[in-house]
Amino acid sequence: METFRDIIAERRTYTATKNTHAHGYGQLIIPLQGELAIKAGPQSLMLKDTLFYVPPACEHTYHSIVRNEFLVLDIPHFMLSAGDTQDTGISCPLNNQWKGIRYLILNEMDDRPEPALKELFPYISHCLFQEQQPRSIRYIHEHYDEQLTVQKLAEMEHYNRSYYSDWFLKETGKTPSSYIQEVRLNKAKELLRNTNLSILNIAIQVGLEHQSSLTRLFQQYERVTPSQFRKMHAAG
Repeated sequence: METFRDIIAERRTYTATKNTHAHGYGQLIIPLQGELAIKAGPQSLMLKDTLFYVPPACEHTYHSIVRNEFLVLDIPHFMLSAGDTQDTGISCPLNNQWKGIRYLILNEMDDRPEPALKELFPYISHCLFQEQQPRSIRYIHEHYDEQLTVQKLAEMEHYNRSYYSDWFLKETGKTPSSYIQEVRLNKAKELLRNTNLSILNIAIQVGLEHQSSLTRLFQQYERVTPSQFRKMHAAG
């Protein structure tokens, strides 16, 4: 078991040789240049405009065939809460927020021979772990009005389609299609209660092409038609 007491931050490069290992600490890998292929458990992804958190004890394989440099944080296990030591890794797009964090870490490294990142870690942890709903599930809630496929959702989590369906069921207790239907149903119920939009318009707004599709959805889950639901929940 590693015994270091603070976060270790280093610039690291990777070779074309595939290496596989696991370690007892968490690791955050942030791109600086180039790209890195990494497979961690069931997840396979290319780190270029994406950063990746490897949880403790997660076996991972990595290599790069191009010139590269990454900012890597080794995070002692005792600094991680139980929720942060999950089995699967976390990927995040390298957006402006994370570029700002990267800048702060690099400045800390430039200013001190042994940078002390404990003060910065709560913020890093918040950005990485808090409200860390899986990306594909967030996408369903934000894009329920669009055509959604299991293949597309699986790719967001870097899983193959078969594994994703099993993972999704474990994560939510529902199949992806059932979960999408439930999200659309709940949004349609909200629109029926609070607007005077036509049934067809509501069907289209929640991602269904036909009024009959919305009617079937309501009859399946609510045992009433959308019109009956609206009358039952009419104000006054």
